[in-house]
Amino acid sequence: YVELKSVGKKMSIAIEDITAGKTEYGVVDIISNDLEFSGLFDVFSGSFTPGISKEFDFTRQDKVTAEMNGIETVVKASISVKENQMTAVCYCWDVISAKKIFDKTYKEKISGQRNLAHSISEDIIQYLTGRLASMNSKIAFVVQSRSGKEIWCSDYDGGNPRRIISQGSISMLPKFSASGESVYYTTYKDGNPDLFKYDFKTSKSVPAITYQGINIACSFSQDGKYFIAALSKTGDTELYLCSVSGKIIKRLTFSTGIDIGASFAPNSREFVFVSNRSGNPNLFIMDIDGGNLRRITSGGYNDSPCWSPVGDKIVYSKKTGNIFDIYVFDVTTFEEKRLTYSAGSNENPYYSPDGRHIIFSSNRRGVWEIYVMPQDGSEQIPVKGLPKNSTTPVWSR
Repeated sequence: YVELKSVGKKMSIAIEDITAGKTEYGVVDIISNDLEFSGLFDVFSGSFTPGISKEFDFTRQDKVTAEMNGIETVVKASISVKENQMTAVCYCWDVISAKKIFDKTYKEKISGQRNLAHSISEDIIQYLTGRLASMNSKIAFVVQSRSGKEIWCSDYDGGNPRRIISQGSISMLPKFSASGESVYYTTYKDGNPDLFKYDFKTSKSVPAITYQGINIACSFSQDGKYFIAALSKTGDTELYLCSVSGKIIKRLTFSTGIDIGASFAPNSREFVFVSNRSGNPNLFIMDIDGGNLRRITSGGYNDSPCWSPVGDKIVYSKKTGNIFDIYVFDVTTFEEKRLTYSAGSNENPYYSPDGRHIIFSSNRRGVWEIYVMPQDGSEQIPVKGLPKNSTTPVWSR
């Protein structure tokens, strides 16, 4: 299967709900959407799987039906609910050999049915392709409301959207911690752009960095011990390496002008950032020890870089005329590729945890919305279920 994926062929998979009697609570629909989104599968489910039996076994008729429809893998799931507990039993078979690939039982509170479905999807992807998937990942973004700017969070696919920060002021520029257990954000609620940390477990925010001037969290190291912050406490906005508690470990940049928008490489030994030290804002890469500085863009107004978790590319926005478009820079070949064309302004790109997708904000339909696309820029679609006037999305790991 891994070989099939390497040449770009999608695997055809049938997902059959064999729950007795009542509905399966939307779990199979979520799994189907997850697998389609991954770009690795052609999914057959519901009315598209005629002839697949409701038995918890891979029958001779199942094999005949699957082969006739070009289906390579069959998954059967049964969902049951008792009191507040949801249980899913899931079996997966290879059609050609008729051998079971895996079987597993999943349990979750009924309110966590989306988490349960995403966990099944992650296992299907890993067992069949060898890839680690992050279907339980979250996105955070800013929503402009009547009372100010708020921080919202949802599942990666737009499900379960909820407001997490609403202070009647401006809250902006969210960044997930490496563990995804908290979100750092900048807020003007006390007059100064202070950096706060929101904890998902306690649903509470506490100050992280509150120097006079700008305090922004840019990017977290892979091990979760450090983050790069942009601070203007000395006048110019410079980059600093900080502990997760907000303590400054060392200053990273010393140029005249603005240094901001840093993003760690996956090795956490270097980072990309925005600087106007050469005139217009351009992208630079620097080692975490402050050495080996090099510029990777020239011309235009370059902003919001994000280093791919795979390590091979950096996505960013570039201003041409009055609008921004999304570009990607190949770290190996030094080539630049444009991903968005003639579709409003497209800003703040951010990679998915596996580097296969990019989320960004766009006003191509007359209002700011969150969009997602594969890393090659194809199939750019809005994320369903999110509020309008949404910008600056980020993705948890």
